[in-house]
Amino acid sequence: MNRFALQWLAAFIIFGLIPVPIQSAPARPDILLIVADDMGYTDWGGFGGEIHTPNLDALAARGQRFAQFYTASTCSPTRSMLLTGIDHHMVGLGTMIELISPNQIGVPGYEGHLNSRAVTLPQLLNDSGYKTLMAGKWHLGLEPAQDPSQFGFDHSFAMLRGAASHFGDEAPYAPNYLPIYRHDGKQVHVPDQFYSSDFYADKLSTWISDTPRQQPLFAYLAFTAPHDPLHVPDHWIDRYRGKYDAGYDQLRATRIARLVELGLLDDADLAAPLPPHVRPWDKLTPDEQVYSSRAMELYAAMVENLDHNVGKVIDTLKREGRYDRTLIMFISDNGANGILLQQNPLVPDNWVEQNSDNRLENLGRKGSRPSTGPGWALAGTAPFALHKLFISEGGVRSPLIVAGPGVGAADRPINAISTVQDIMPTVLELADITAPLHYNGQAVLPVQGRSMLPVLRGESNAVHLPDAEFGFELFGMQALRKGDWKISNINRPFGTATWQLFNLAIDPGETNDLAAEEPERLQALIQAWQRYAARTGIVLPERPVFGAGSKKMVTQ
Repeated sequence: MNRFALQWLAAFIIFGLIPVPIQSAPARPDILLIVADDMGYTDWGGFGGEIHTPNLDALAARGQRFAQFYTASTCSPTRSMLLTGIDHHMVGLGTMIELISPNQIGVPGYEGHLNSRAVTLPQLLNDSGYKTLMAGKWHLGLEPAQDPSQFGFDHSFAMLRGAASHFGDEAPYAPNYLPIYRHDGKQVHVPDQFYSSDFYADKLSTWISDTPRQQPLFAYLAFTAPHDPLHVPDHWIDRYRGKYDAGYDQLRATRIARLVELGLLDDADLAAPLPPHVRPWDKLTPDEQVYSSRAMELYAAMVENLDHNVGKVIDTLKREGRYDRTLIMFISDNGANGILLQQNPLVPDNWVEQNSDNRLENLGRKGSRPSTGPGWALAGTAPFALHKLFISEGGVRSPLIVAGPGVGAADRPINAISTVQDIMPTVLELADITAPLHYNGQAVLPVQGRSMLPVLRGESNAVHLPDAEFGFELFGMQALRKGDWKISNINRPFGTATWQLFNLAIDPGETNDLAAEEPERLQALIQAWQRYAARTGIVLPERPVFGAGSKKMVTQ
């Protein structure tokens, strides 16, 4: 083009005769993925809880709630599936590294950190132009090569272990289990005024505000709340004073009644009964009741504070003009925690008592290490059986909320079965990314989950095919669900392990074992679980980790 033509072109542009393209917001949505740590199925308003969670409730009203969403029964296996879309036995978290059995050490899939067999969601999003941000719990490896910065995050502030004090004292959770924090791959210490949920939400909000609005972003907010020790800032500590004086039996009954009102449970009689290893509330002494109800007050305050911080991040999205283009997904990583800290296999006898200021007046503050125990956890997992660690429904059924562009609001919960492995393919489809079979010059496993978009868009009522099989295993406990039927082989805290058979459509509490009545169905499902175990490389531990026959019993 000659100089004369360039002069005319400039004049046409200056005087508006030729339109200048204006860079618009990206067609691909922003993604906010929020994970609570040990929050129960009914610990929020959308599934019948009394804890004040207005921000989660508003998300649910704007989008959809999934009533049959499955995770693993503990944190790191769930997180590995969340970020890879692949069964945890195949990507390095066959078990929690803290509780690995000698016969599992060195076995592929049991490395205790994300291995090289999978590519992660943030890696693929980052490669395609997304700004990738993470604040909170990692629990997928401690070494520098296993840091979030090595798995696709542009910015990360990560607590690398599974649990820690929620305050700036960096007190150990258990002997030799000090918290480790890294900021963009560099080890750091937290400030004195640190409180976990506040800090992670503020850090993520700052990074969101610093991201150019034209660039799509993926923000991963991984709370460490309400995992024990139960800690809250002083101005939150009395928010639920006296709320739980009636005890956990009453709370579970109240929440079950609310589930019936919401249409999430057909009849209160279908709920699992209180298991015999948990003492009824009226069998506790008055002092035990006061102490126990105080722990639940702290737990509820932690959940409300978490919700408050969800609201802060949402406000940031609104302020930055991103809210309407952001898909927001909220899950808990497993069922509510029913193990007292004193019963954790990492904790020696009397260690909590000797190393904590657990006076009633100090509970929830620095130096204390309170936890709720199974009675309150079973209120959180109502109407299901048992809680975190166990692969009964109470351990692996989690709340899932999805809201944002393209997600129609639903008055009733979605009953489609879905799993934590389905989140990655859902996000990839939204971002128009195809999961590769080779990455950085080596073969990687195919994503095993399925996109939830057809359900979210109202195009289908199922995520998976009708004959889909969902296998579970952790700490030697085994289960498989196919359709309405589920088998489980759980070393329950009050008995020995044996295969049981349940019809979840009419028995969501897993109370009526049909193994003797349906032997052919039982055997067919056991064979399906064996195929699942062979396919994923499961190695059962040499001895039970929890329950009967283990070092630590689960009791109230």
